Amino acid sequence: MIKKSIIAIVVIVAAAALVFAAGSADQNNSASNSNQETQQNSADNGSTSDKTDEQTTISAAKAKSIAEKYIEEPGASAGTPTLSKQDGKLVYTVPIKLNGKNVGEIDIDAQTGKNLGGAGGVSE
Repeated sequence: MIKKSIIAIVVIVAAAALVFAAGSADQNNSASNSNQETQQNSADNGSTSDKTDEQTTISAAKAKSIAEKYIEEPGASAGTPTLSKQDGKLVYTVPIKLNGKNVGEIDIDAQTGKNLGGAGGVSE
């Protein structure tokens, strides 16, 4: 009778240990996942806020397409845009080419796509 009682107690303790171990593992995984998510969110938030000034909402190809709408000189076309910072804003500078030569440029806001003006032009 004592052997059965001891075996029953050992089985109950073993079962309790398994339940406890499984619960601890889930809590550790959950805490670890939560911590990783928090760290990832912090990193994401930090990089987003740090890079807010560095992000563009339009592509260089879109900037070129926008600039082409403002070119009035026959035969002139938009060249390859370059991205730079002007007055704290990211701006695509789109060169205007005529007969293989740069004859001007149009600045396009990299976030809004707005024409910010430019320089040059064809003179005869």
